[in-house]
Amino acid sequence: MAGNRGGPELSIVMVSYNAAAHLERTLAALTGPAKPAATHEVVLVDNGSADGAADVAERFLGAVTRLGRNSGFGYAVNRGVERTTGDHVLLLNPDAEPKPGAIDALLAHLRSNPGHGIAGGRYLAEDGTVDPRSCFGRITLWSLTCGALGLSVVARGSRVFDPEALGHWGRDSTRHVDVISGGFLLVSRELWDRLGGFDELFLIYGEDQDLCLRAARLGFRPSMTPTAEVVHAIGASSSTKAGRDVLVLCGRATVVRRHYTGFACRYGLGAMAFGVLLRSVAERVLRRPGRWTEVWRRRGEWVRGWQPGAVLPGERVAA
Repeated sequence: MAGNRGGPELSIVMVSYNAAAHLERTLAALTGPAKPAATHEVVLVDNGSADGAADVAERFLGAVTRLGRNSGFGYAVNRGVERTTGDHVLLLNPDAEPKPGAIDALLAHLRSNPGHGIAGGRYLAEDGTVDPRSCFGRITLWSLTCGALGLSVVARGSRVFDPEALGHWGRDSTRHVDVISGGFLLVSRELWDRLGGFDELFLIYGEDQDLCLRAARLGFRPSMTPTAEVVHAIGASSSTKAGRDVLVLCGRATVVRRHYTGFACRYGLGAMAFGVLLRSVAERVLRRPGRWTEVWRRRGEWVRGWQPGAVLPGERVAA
């Protein structure tokens, strides 16, 4: 069955960056047992992988867009979506292997609830336990305060003191959420075009939150359904320790700057900085490895958020 626009019902867009092993497994599922019944196309954009990920994708898909460098997740997704024509767009990470029927279930859910605009499913770790990071609450001044004071760590999963985690909810029921993770996110083509896709100022982390918050401003209410499950290889797409923290904080700071103004913006950024400083001081007092001390030293890289013309660590731009 063709989509309403004359193209397929669904466009699946993937971005790879040094994830060849996970990509091979996910593409094997996507073109095999987890292949959607809906008419669909699969487009992969490679962000300059050095591990042969683009070659792996070509074996399954035939053609791959090679950007030649790590241009950022949002930029690569936008370039991929530009090549597609489906009525709906599914963003799928290489480390998110869909279970059989998952994609059709997610598509059916959003079609039945078009007012949601954006939908996601449930992540499972490789051991079958629930990985809660398929969706989360938005960044608020209260959540930033809890993070700065360490309350979200001490009371992890608390609805009050760790609000972005959405409590101890096991992602086992359908409900509205603030943010759907960009690793398994379905959006109608109409809404994607209306929003202009991802904000390409975000190089990594935070672009999914920004997209969902902009959709909410238009009256849409993103949702999560447990009928659509993917096996998520935890940590497969990220660097570790201080380097990853810097990138995450840069994305969060950009969300704060994009969605708060005046005192609220200054307070939010100040809370983030205070939280890192507090952890850095604690490390020194306890004589522990200086992860947060390193993040504090590098605060100039993240406290202003992503800036126009910024590049990811290790990337060079030709003169």
